[in-house]
Amino acid sequence: MNSDRRPETEELTVLIVDDTPANLAVVVESLQQLDVEIAVAQDAEEALARAEYLRPALILLDVVMPGVSGFELCRRLKSQEHTRDIPVIFMTASAGEEDKLQGFEVGGVDYLTKPLHVADVRARVNAHLTLRRMQKELQVQNAQLQREIRERMQADEQLRASNHELEAFTYSASHDLRAPLRAIMGFTSLLAERADVMDEDARNVLERIDRAARQMDALIHDLLNYARTGQRELLAVPVSLEPIVKEIENTFQSRIRESGTEFQIVRPLAPVLGDPTLIKQTLLNLVDNALTYRKRDGCPRISVACAVVEDRAVLSVSDNGIGIAPQHHDKIFQVFHRLHAESEYAGTGIGLAIVAKAARAMGGTVRVTSAPGVGSTFNVSLPAPGAGP
Repeated sequence: MNSDRRPETEELTVLIVDDTPANLAVVVESLQQLDVEIAVAQDAEEALARAEYLRPALILLDVVMPGVSGFELCRRLKSQEHTRDIPVIFMTASAGEEDKLQGFEVGGVDYLTKPLHVADVRARVNAHLTLRRMQKELQVQNAQLQREIRERMQADEQLRASNHELEAFTYSASHDLRAPLRAIMGFTSLLAERADVMDEDARNVLERIDRAARQMDALIHDLLNYARTGQRELLAVPVSLEPIVKEIENTFQSRIRESGTEFQIVRPLAPVLGDPTLIKQTLLNLVDNALTYRKRDGCPRISVACAVVEDRAVLSVSDNGIGIAPQHHDKIFQVFHRLHAESEYAGTGIGLAIVAKAARAMGGTVRVTSAPGVGSTFNVSLPAPGAGP
């Protein structure tokens, strides 16, 4: 006998265990209108063999049988791996509480009292078969869900590994490129000191070399910052923004003055929960972005604010610059995504990607509200100190 064999009708099979033909007849008649296959056993050994082979959806079990009782047979069924989950309904002439309790103790799920009645048997069996089908469906759905969770976890792990490898490569390549680039910039600086002995074509070439080298240096610098963002162990502490914003204002003081930009701090600045270094880096990139993409005419304005909205601290940097078309609102946070040529607006296309990556690392998000010619507002949502989980 192959204990692993399972017939196609196992979900709809009912095994009746009774040594009395009259009882068997009533049960069989009761089940004829139900969509089930019926199997019969007249003693314990036959019942164990058929239950192991058929794996029925339900067992109707007589309590009083010659040799092994129904209670003992139920214990054996529940002790075996392949039959322990099959629900058992006892059939007995005794309606005493002691017998019922014993039946439930050995693993039974219900009782049918003799003399059996067709309607009662049919209703009980139908109810338990419906419950059994629902349990099976839940098991299938749960197994599918577990597979999907495992697949998702594997995919996430692969993605994290790929991102780590990519960032490690970016860091290594960028770091290795800086040495020869500095040599180029150093020699260019030496040649520039002798520009007075060069003709105009040579000076133009030298200026192009110097400009390209500086652009490459800025790109490598931003790539290194992007690769480093979130790589170290991050802090999650209450951070006061006032000193950070003042430091950033001082950092950009010359650009603010030269461009005539009105730099406004909307006080009070609510504290945020995060990593001080990443918060500073986020603000540096957002203010730099606002200063870079200002309009050529009019008075540029930049404002920095932070307010608590529900349980989040929303850090905002707003400007009245050139703005961004709606179709680009998501793309601008991708690495190297630029909307303008280098000749129009300087930049590497990495600054906003650093902002998005820093926000994610701190459990936050970033979004932009903007329209061409109107300006932009970048909102970084972070946890607020004291907010619940």
